[in-house]
Amino acid sequence: MRHLSEGTLRRIYDEPLAMAAADQAHYEGCAACKARFETVANLSRSTAALLALPAFEVEARPALARLNSRIQEEESRRPVRWHERFLSGMPGLRPLAAPVLVVVLAVGLLAGFSATGVLPSLIKVFEPHSFAPVLVSPSSLPSSAALLDFGTASWIPAPPKAEQVADAAAAAALSGLPVLLPATLPQGVSGPVTYGVIGHTTGTLTLDGARLRASAASHKVKVNPMPAALDHSTIYVSGGPALVELWGAPAQGSSGAPTLVIAQTRVPTVESTGASTQQLEDYLLSQPGVPPDLAAQLRAIKDPSTTLPIPIPAGFATTKPITINGVQGLLIDAGIAAGVVWEKGNVIYAVGGQLTPDQVIALATSLH
Repeated sequence: MRHLSEGTLRRIYDEPLAMAAADQAHYEGCAACKARFETVANLSRSTAALLALPAFEVEARPALARLNSRIQEEESRRPVRWHERFLSGMPGLRPLAAPVLVVVLAVGLLAGFSATGVLPSLIKVFEPHSFAPVLVSPSSLPSSAALLDFGTASWIPAPPKAEQVADAAAAAALSGLPVLLPATLPQGVSGPVTYGVIGHTTGTLTLDGARLRASAASHKVKVNPMPAALDHSTIYVSGGPALVELWGAPAQGSSGAPTLVIAQTRVPTVESTGASTQQLEDYLLSQPGVPPDLAAQLRAIKDPSTTLPIPIPAGFATTKPITINGVQGLLIDAGIAAGVVWEKGNVIYAVGGQLTPDQVIALATSLH
């Protein structure tokens, strides 16, 4: 007698109503096929139980909270960076996410001058009117770089400090810059607007090779000797004022980032009594701890005395030159955010936020 195949027995288990009449008649009268059917059925039930999984539910908010908690924990263990010290003066700017910070970093570099860091010292003796992207890989930077003492620094009347003001009229009066408004706001961007001002400041730094050697020794850091052409040269920095406008700034103590940032600052001027731009650049880029790829990019800038390097996190954003309001600018696209920076009439402008490149370009060209 020809018995039913295993495939037929499996179909009987899966779809009993689909049995052919001949197979049904055989099955009803065959004890062997019924026993084999029970084996097939038991195997199928066991397999189904093993493959059964609970319903998968995405819990986005708890996952984001855990991620933010981990980021905050890791951030609390590292030293405070110079640009964060600048942003801490204005509560609305503190929560800026990395892509948005890239957009307004030009203003931060100009208004947050530091006389003792490496990167700020690379832009001495200059008056920037153009911009060059510089890719920076966080993994290549020292995790805990020492803040060395390059000489005697002073500020008149005081170090640059961001001050939040009540309204547009106060911002214009305090900065001497016009409050710029776009013709229309993109969807998702709304008020109220937060205003911040950094006043005009003049600073001096007298380079001192002996103080640098002592500072390096106290931090157990090796530095190259300061050339005679730089030692005891005095550098004069004049920066600001600057005005920053924020839409959608999160409340103090909460996380998030503004949806739109419009910033402007007077072009700074830097002068030296002896050290030239090239001498400063050659010396500072030769110091241990400066990543070779970063040094190569900065050396490749054709005219460092008129070009402001814009740090771009490698792998997180792309840039391209663009014409804005009749002048050359730089467009930054970070995927979830974008921005543009340009200089016109001796004022540097930056527009950016959680927007697309087309949106920031439209905003920049409509400012009045």
